Amino acid sequence: RDGEWKERGTGEAKILKHKTTGKVRFLLRQEKTMKIVANFMIVDKAPYCDLRPNAGSKKCWVWSALDWSEEEQVAEQFALKFGSEELAQAFKAAFDAAKSGKR
Repeated sequence: RDGEWKERGTGEAKILKHKTTGKVRFLLRQEKTMKIVANFMIVDKAPYCDLRPNAGSKKCWVWSALDWSEEEQVAEQFALKFGSEELAQAFKAAFDAAKSGKR
């Protein structure tokens, strides 16, 4: 919001599909407190949800989204770092499938 990166915490990132509507969202809770730190719909609408490598890293993705984690919609930029290139690629495949409605 003020141009700086803010660490939201570590935890398990989830891609969740609503059983009735079929809409897909991304959810991340802080590992220890279980506080929701990222909560947004995965959409195929520029400029949102376009995964790009962060500073050329093969283990980190950046993108922007309309986040609802603090009870009001705010355009935010996110970065998600993985322990391995394989996990990062698996996440990208799942995220892109969700974005295209194939998840």
